[in-house]
Amino acid sequence: MDAQRTAELTSELNTTAERFWAAEASIARAFFSRPRRADEHARWLRVQVFKEMYGSGLFPGSGGIIMEMIEGLRERLDGVRTVADRAEFERDVRVLREEFTHYRLFADALEEITGESMDRASIKGWQPAQDMRLAQVRRACRERDARLGGLAVGFTEGGGSSLFSEGRKAKGGPADERAAQACEVVYQDEREHAEHGASGLVADLATEAEWASVLGMLGEVCEQRLRMRAEMFGLPLDEAWVKGVASGASGPYAG
Repeated sequence: MDAQRTAELTSELNTTAERFWAAEASIARAFFSRPRRADEHARWLRVQVFKEMYGSGLFPGSGGIIMEMIEGLRERLDGVRTVADRAEFERDVRVLREEFTHYRLFADALEEITGESMDRASIKGWQPAQDMRLAQVRRACRERDARLGGLAVGFTEGGGSSLFSEGRKAKGGPADERAAQACEVVYQDEREHAEHGASGLVADLATEAEWASVLGMLGEVCEQRLRMRAEMFGLPLDEAWVKGVASGASGPYAG
C-alpha cells in the first residue's frame, strides 16, 4: 500500500473518530450546560467511579484496571535488573498512580456529594446496562482479531477526553463545582487522548483489509460509547442519531 493511500485511510479514520468524539462531547455538554442537582451528579459519578476502577472491558481480566496494574507490577518486580528495566518499571508505577488519582478524584466527589463511603465490592455493582454492553463489544472485537481488536479498543479508549473536557466547564452549586474540579484534573492528564490521531496505527496496519477491519470495530465501539454516555447521564437517545454519526449525517446531540 503506497503512502498516498495510507494517508487517505489515516484521514478517513481520523474523520470518523472526530465525529464520534464530537457526538460524545455533545451528550456531555447537554448534561453539564446547566446546573444539576446532587442526585443527578451522583448518578454519573457512580458510573465513572466504576469505570476508573474496573475499566469496562479494557483489560481482559476481571480484576479491573487498578488491580491488574498492581498485579502486573508485582509479578514483574523480580525481573527488574537493568537501567532500561528500572526506567520502564518506574514509568508504569507513574501510570498506576495517575489511574488511581483519577479514581480517587471521582470517588471523593461522589462521597462529598452523597456522604457515601465505598469499597471495590460495592463499586462493582454500579455498572449500568449500556456499559456492560460496551465491555461485551470490546471483548468481541478482541475475540474477532486479537491484534486488530486490541488496536481498535486502545484507539477508542477515552473518547477523546470529551467527558472531562465538558465536565470541567460545569458551573452552579457545590456539586457542579466539585464535579468540575475533578474533571479538570483528569482532563489535563488525558489531553493527549483528545488529539485522537491515527498516526500511531500506520505502522501496525499494512493492508486495506486491516484498515477496514479497524474502522468497522471503531464504529462498533464508539456507537456503544454514545449509548453508554446517554444512560450514564440519564438522557434520552435516538438510535437513528447514533447510526448517523459515523457518516456525518447526525448533528450535535439535541436530546
